[in-house]
Amino acid sequence: MKRLSALFLVGVMAISMAACGQMSGSQESGDPKTGNQEAEVQKADSQESDSQQPDSQESNEQEDTNETYNFKVSITQAPTDPLAAYTQQWMDEVTQKTKGAVNFEFHPNGELGTINDVCEQISRGASIIAYAGPDAFSSSAPDLAILNSQYCLTSADQIDAINQSDWFKEQAEKLAQDGNTRILSWNFFTGYRHILSKTPIETPDDLNGVQIRVADSPAAIEFVKALGCSPVVTNWNEVYSSLSTNIVTACEAPLATLYSSSLQEVAQHCTLTNHLVSTGMMVIPEDIFTSMPKEYQDILTDAVYQAGVDFTQDSLSSELEYRKKMEEAGVTFIEPDVNAFAEKASSMYSSGELPFSDGLYEEIQNIITR
Repeated sequence: MKRLSALFLVGVMAISMAACGQMSGSQESGDPKTGNQEAEVQKADSQESDSQQPDSQESNEQEDTNETYNFKVSITQAPTDPLAAYTQQWMDEVTQKTKGAVNFEFHPNGELGTINDVCEQISRGASIIAYAGPDAFSSSAPDLAILNSQYCLTSADQIDAINQSDWFKEQAEKLAQDGNTRILSWNFFTGYRHILSKTPIETPDDLNGVQIRVADSPAAIEFVKALGCSPVVTNWNEVYSSLSTNIVTACEAPLATLYSSSLQEVAQHCTLTNHLVSTGMMVIPEDIFTSMPKEYQDILTDAVYQAGVDFTQDSLSSELEYRKKMEEAGVTFIEPDVNAFAEKASSMYSSGELPFSDGLYEEIQNIITR
């Protein structure tokens, strides 16, 4: 009996020890099923962390793309001028295509200052896009001014030849690098410029001593001086009052600009001198332009270029229309011997007062006659 009790006690102890050993082994090595579950959870966490990293980068890129750009847009022309409508065209298109990321505040009628003042602000990085003539950059790209010089270009058809020339591309790059000013597009033809006066001008001699309003441009000043006039430099929005008060008795501009500024109310004689293929460009600070996403750059340049194309077509087709409107308002048109005016004005190119490189006039003539 005692022997059976002893054997039973030994069996119970053996079973207990085996159970303890199994529990100890499980704690040290881990339940294979439990360990696999933990590994899968860790792997899933790692995969989720990895998958979140590109999303974070994508989010940062999206934030960069979503940066907004706000510009003031300056033209010296009146809000009723055709240029204002085509400027509004490209502004609306850009804002729409960038989904509001590029926005504009329009300032016509020289509200932001003279062309030269505004271009100076642009060169310093102000958030402004401005309509300017090629002669507004005398400190950084003075040779561009020849494109706004009297009797240099003779037809709007010559604008494309200049745009495609190596000379123009070099000048545009020089302006960007030295003047922090990017040309968005130089293809805005505003019309052929003529002289509007309070007394009839039939020959160049009729201009002797005439007080004529001109832009603050060396070529414009030298042109009227060569014709015997006394130049008076004022901002365009001051021309109406200057004619009204006889501060000046003549001015010069395309017919559309003359009419939209209501100058037919204060001067009644228009001499069709065709002395200038009047052109302009939209410019923007180079540093701001290069900071914009490539997509926005393309949208902006394409919209401005197309507005220039449309504006040019409008200008070409509307000259007769504006002549009719001005005649109905009482203006008398004079068709003079244009060659006589061109011959007398040619002395401006040998005056030594123009900021052009030597031989530049001849180089431009070579480009447009190829």
